[in-house]
Amino acid sequence: MTKPELDLGIEVIKYTFDRLPVQAKIRVVEELERETWAQRLDTVVRRMRSQVRKAKVTNQDIDKICEEVKREYDAKHRRH
Repeated sequence: MTKPELDLGIEVIKYTFDRLPVQAKIRVVEELERETWAQRLDTVVRRMRSQVRKAKVTNQDIDKICEEVKREYDAKHRRH
């Protein structure tokens, strides 16, 4: 099933959103997050790759950082 295209301007959407009850606003935001997560993730990954290229980080540097983070995580979440 294809989604119908609506030609609503951002001002109309903002106006309508502002008049929704809080629970409906939360539902709209959650749905937007679900529909846009892949695009947001791609943006973050692109930024990270760009920074890594600029910083000349080696695989050994990445492994070292990952091990440090893993040790810290394990220490915080170790079951007693």
